[in-house]
Amino acid sequence: MANFQKYADFYDKVYENKDYKKEADFLKNVIKKYSSIKVGNILSLGCGTASHDIILAKSGFKILGVDKSPKMIEIAKQKAKKENADIKFKIADISNFKAGGKFDFAMAMFNTLGYMAENEAMENTIKNTGRLLKKNALFAFDCWYGPAVLKNRPEDREKTIGGFIRKTGQKLDIEKSIVDINFKIFKDGIIKINENHKIRFWYLPELEYFFAKNGFKIIKICNFMDLNSKISEDNWNIFIVAKKI
Repeated sequence: MANFQKYADFYDKVYENKDYKKEADFLKNVIKKYSSIKVGNILSLGCGTASHDIILAKSGFKILGVDKSPKMIEIAKQKAKKENADIKFKIADISNFKAGGKFDFAMAMFNTLGYMAENEAMENTIKNTGRLLKKNALFAFDCWYGPAVLKNRPEDREKTIGGFIRKTGQKLDIEKSIVDINFKIFKDGIIKINENHKIRFWYLPELEYFFAKNGFKIIKICNFMDLNSKISEDNWNIFIVAKKI
């Protein structure tokens, strides 16, 4: 997969204003409120450059970060070392990798599961995650909500960040439930990055089916970052907590 290779060099700059500390605190609250088992170790799927993982590791959790992009993992290792955060990393496809031992909690942040665009990839990812989790462990993730995507259609965007410009072209494929996104990074008028990302949006019956089929029960559905909210057509970003049964 070509995603997040060259783009990885710009990734942290593009999302420098993202409040990773607030999101990590949100995850800790999810664990405190919904986990029936003590959480000591965390499986971070699609960990990227490990911004969430570093904060959680410094809070005392043991973490394995898994990502398919060697470049993202390379940057993650550098950041973790600089922050003195003890994190293990693995370059692998989250749908089929192996790990020694089982985990107390799994997370897939920043719409990682949207990249499981085909049914088979999604099902394999859930099945594999279940295999790596202890009984009653939680799997928490954010994703895009189908009805909201259809109501508030994706639009092309342009953003100036430091010394470069990011242009985002977006096409909606309703039949496949995909937003096809083209990222272009321009620096000094020259295209430095040109990547296409196909990201799936989901409907609740699909998610319930995939998780139930593979040994999970969905126990919480809300808007991302708000455990007390109800999802609606006005918010793309929703948050799901599933328990391994």
